Amino acid sequence: MRLPESAFEQAKLGSGQLVAVTAPPGAERTRHLVRAAELARAHGFAVTWVGCRADAPPYWPWHAVLAGLGGDASALDAEPEACAQKVADALAGTPALILVDDVDLAGEDTFQLTRSVAARAHRLPVVIVVTCRNPAETRRLVSPEPDVDQGETRRLVSQAHTALTEGRITEARDLLDQAAREGDPEAALGLPGMWVNKYRGRADRALAVARIREALAAHPPDPLRTRLATRLVAEHAYDRRETESVLEALRQARKTGDQLTLAEALSLAHHALWSPEHTALRLALAEELISVASAAGLDLLALSGVCRRTMDLFCLGDPHAERSQVELARRAANHPGLIFFHAAMDVMRTIRAGRFAEAEQKSSACLRIGLEAGDVDAETFHSTHLFAIRWLQGRGGELVDLAEQVTHSPTLPDLEFSFEAALALLALEAGQRDRARSALHRLTINGLTAVPLSSTWITCMFCVVHVAAALGEADIAREAYRLLEPFAALPVVPATAIVCFGSTELLLGIAATTFGDAALATGHLERAVTTNIRLGNLPMTAYARATLAATAGGERGRALYDVAINDANTIGMTARAATWAQARDGLAGRILIRKENVWWVVSHHGKETRVEDLVGMRYLARLVAAPGTEIPALELVGGEDSGNQPLLDPVARAAYLTRIRDLRARLDDNPTPRLEAELEALLSHLERETGMGGRGRNFAGPAERARTAVRKAIRRAIDTIAATEQPTADALRDAVTTGYRCSYKPG
Repeated sequence: MRLPESAFEQAKLGSGQLVAVTAPPGAERTRHLVRAAELARAHGFAVTWVGCRADAPPYWPWHAVLAGLGGDASALDAEPEACAQKVADALAGTPALILVDDVDLAGEDTFQLTRSVAARAHRLPVVIVVTCRNPAETRRLVSPEPDVDQGETRRLVSQAHTALTEGRITEARDLLDQAAREGDPEAALGLPGMWVNKYRGRADRALAVARIREALAAHPPDPLRTRLATRLVAEHAYDRRETESVLEALRQARKTGDQLTLAEALSLAHHALWSPEHTALRLALAEELISVASAAGLDLLALSGVCRRTMDLFCLGDPHAERSQVELARRAANHPGLIFFHAAMDVMRTIRAGRFAEAEQKSSACLRIGLEAGDVDAETFHSTHLFAIRWLQGRGGELVDLAEQVTHSPTLPDLEFSFEAALALLALEAGQRDRARSALHRLTINGLTAVPLSSTWITCMFCVVHVAAALGEADIAREAYRLLEPFAALPVVPATAIVCFGSTELLLGIAATTFGDAALATGHLERAVTTNIRLGNLPMTAYARATLAATAGGERGRALYDVAINDANTIGMTARAATWAQARDGLAGRILIRKENVWWVVSHHGKETRVEDLVGMRYLARLVAAPGTEIPALELVGGEDSGNQPLLDPVARAAYLTRIRDLRARLDDNPTPRLEAELEALLSHLERETGMGGRGRNFAGPAERARTAVRKAIRRAIDTIAATEQPTADALRDAVTTGYRCSYKPG
C-alpha cells in the first residue's frame, strides 16, 4: 500500500477518500503507514493514528481521532449515523490523515460508524486509511451503504439539464455542482458537452477534474464511462494543446453507437482544438455536430453546433458567415448562453462596418447578456471590444491601464497571452515605449515559438508585429513572419470571432518592412488592401492603405494616403486620419530608405542612390521610417544608460579644496617654495578636472557614448551619400537631428 500524492491534493480541495488495507500486523504494514504519515505531514496535514482492540468501549477509535484533532470526544453518544455526522462536522475544518489499525477487531457499532464516516469522505478534506485482518470485512467497509438518496441526486441532474436548455447557465452549474458533491457520476461531467476550461480558478478546475477521475474510478457502465473519459481528455487537451488524444477520444465515442456520447465528443473536440491551424477541421466537426445532434433530438447541442459553425466561418473569412449568424440569432433567441456569443459577433461586425459608437453600445448590451447568463468570458469579451474600438480610433493609449488590469484577471485562461500583447500595443499608443518594450520582451523572452497556438494566438501576433515594428525589433518581426506565413489566407479573427483586424497579409507586410524587405512587404500590403475590401472591413481597409502608402512613397503613396484619409474621416477614425495627413504632406520631399541584399537604397525625388551597409545607414533607415518620432540614441545602438561617472568623486574634490585652503592660510603666514609648488600643482589638477561653471567633468556614460557614436556614424553615412547625390545628402542634413534623442523631420 503506497498512497499517491494526488490523494492529498484532492483532499485539500475537499474531495477526500477512504483506503482500506488487508494485511497482517507487522513491520511491513507499519512501514507503509509511517510513510503515509510522513507524506501527509509534508502536505501540511494533521495526522492521527489509532489502534482498535476487542475490549475497547464503543466508537473507541473515533473518540481518540476527535481528541487528536481538537474535537469533542464526548459528542459520540448516539446511533452510528448521527455520530458519523458529528465526526464529519469535526473533520470539515482541517486537512487530516486518519490511520485506524485493525478496525475489524472493534465492535459492530464502531464498524458501522467507520462505514458512515467513509461514505462522507468525498466531501471532506481527509484521507482515511484503515487496516483489516479479514478480507471480507475490507470489502464490506469499502462498499458502504450510500448516505445520499440517489433519486434526489438524479432529480438535481434533471433540473440542471432543464435549466441549461433554458439558458440559465449559472443555475445549471450550481445544481450539477450540488449533485457532484453528493457523488452522482453524471454530474461530474459538468455542463454536458458544452465547453471546456470553464472553471478558471485553479482550485475549482482541479476539483472538477478530480470529480471526473473519481467518477471514472467507480467503473460506471458505458456510455457514461466514455462520456467521462472524453470530457477528461478534452480538458487536458485544451491545457496542453494536444490534438491526437482528443481525436482518439472522438473515435472511441463513435464506437459506442450512442448519439448523445458522439454529439458531446464532437462538441468537446471542437472546443479543445481552438487554434488557427485547426480552423478547417473545427468547421467539419461543427457541421457533423449539427447533423448528429439534430437527428437525435439534442436541441441544445445542435444549437451549439450552429454557434460554433458561425464562429468558424468568420475565422475562415467565408462570405456565408453572416447568413449563419442570422440563423443563430433566430434559433437562440430564448437561450442567453448562446445569444451572448451571437451578440459578441454582432459587435465585431459593427466595428468592421466602422460604426464605432453603435459598436460600443452593443458591447455594453453584450456584457449584460453574458453576466446574466453566467458566462465566465463576459468581461473579457467586453474589454476586447473596447480595445479594438479605441485602437482603430487612434485612442488606444486611453486604455493602457485597463489592459494592465485585464492581464492579471483570474478569469483569463492560463495559456492566454493576447492581453499581454495588447498591453504592449496600447502602451506604445500612449507613448510609453519602455512599458511597451517591457511587455513585448516578457512575451517573447523564450521566442515566439514558445507562445502557444491558442484561440487568440493570431490576435496576439497582431499586437506583437505592430510593437516590434515600432521598436525596430527586426528579429522578432522575422520570427513572427515565419510563424504567420502559413495563415496568410486567414483574417485576424480569434476562434470566438468577437473582433476582426482584417487580413493576416497586413501583418506579413509590416513584419517584412521591419526586417528590411520592401518589395516583399509591398506585395503583402497590396493583398491586404484587396482582402480587407472583400471582408467589408472598412477601418482595416483604410489602415492597410495607409500602411501601403508609407511603404510605396512618392505619388502613389500620396494617392493611397488621400483615399485612406477620406475613408477614415468618413467613419470617425479622425485621429488616425490626422496622422496620415502629416505623413502624406511629407511625401513630396520625403526620403525613403530600404535594404536590398548588401546595399541600402536611398530614394529621393525619383532618384535612387546605393550605399554600402554602413552602421549609420541603419540608424538613418530607422529614423526615416518613423518621421517626426524622437528615438533615443541609446535605443538606436541598443544599450542601457547607467549614467555618467565623474572623474573626481565628491569626497576627493572636497579633500582637494580643504588642502588648498590650508596651504593658502599657511602661505600667508610663512611663504615657502615647497608650499607654493604644492598649491600650484593642486590648482592645476583641479582645473583639469573641472568643466564650465566650476562643474566637475565626467567620464562618458552609455548615453553620452551612444550620442557621440550615432552622430559620427550618421555623418559618415550622409557624407557617403553626398559623394553621388548631393541634394539627397543636403535634405538629410536638414531633416535629421542627432543628440541624446534623434529624429527625422522632413520640411
